[in-house]
Amino acid sequence: MQIKQLGSNKSMKKFKFIAFIAVLAAFFLGVSLKASASSPSLSVNNVYTTSSSVTGTATKGVSIIVRNSNKKTIATSTADSQTGKYSADLHTNLKANQKLYVYARKSSTSYFYRIVTVKAPQKSTSTSSTSSASKTTASSNTANKLTINEPTGKWYSGNNNGYRVVTTFNQSTGLNQALYKNGKLQKKLINYASYKVTTYSKSFWKITYRERGSKTYQNFYLRFTDNTHFIIVNKDNQGLKVKYGNAPLHYYKFKLVSTK
Repeated sequence: MQIKQLGSNKSMKKFKFIAFIAVLAAFFLGVSLKASASSPSLSVNNVYTTSSSVTGTATKGVSIIVRNSNKKTIATSTADSQTGKYSADLHTNLKANQKLYVYARKSSTSYFYRIVTVKAPQKSTSTSSTSSASKTTASSNTANKLTINEPTGKWYSGNNNGYRVVTTFNQSTGLNQALYKNGKLQKKLINYASYKVTTYSKSFWKITYRERGSKTYQNFYLRFTDNTHFIIVNKDNQGLKVKYGNAPLHYYKFKLVSTK
């Protein structure tokens, strides 16, 4: 009887151990499924060598990060809080068959990404020489359409993780710039500065300014993509990441919202 009792105890211990492992596995499986379910959604439209941005839809309000195969960030944006649509402006040339890693990120532990392959633009039925001539003409026409002579007006930057920069050029009050987050003023960046414009071309400008009460002149460069949009560039007219206040480093594109 004692031998049978020992065998029964061993069987009971083995059963309890297996039950414990099963519960533990079920717990971790539940955690894994929960984490998976909370991951943001993401779709990416086709990207071509001629694309100026990466677009698509994602979970509303998440950060969008585009990286190349070297894991270098080449574009960022935020999915619209209402529609989930996003557009991350590219400031680098793309090559056919190049891999891009597009991330939708809620936090450091909640993100989702897709790998997209850059495509060559679809060929038209016209000859390559005709196509090349058309591109040259289109580029020339775009440059000719730039008629802006003064930056006067209020310019809003795109959304950068809830941050937005508002830049105002005014003949009376000078150059003013402020940083907002979710519509609330965070910091005044430039106050009542006198400014002058140096134009290197129709699209490439240098802004030199001096704030009221200061003896120091500062400058920044911008490039117009059309009459109502400009991006921040460096002195060589290349896209430049800028850090405004506490906002993350970002490529900024501004849109004219008021001419007053």
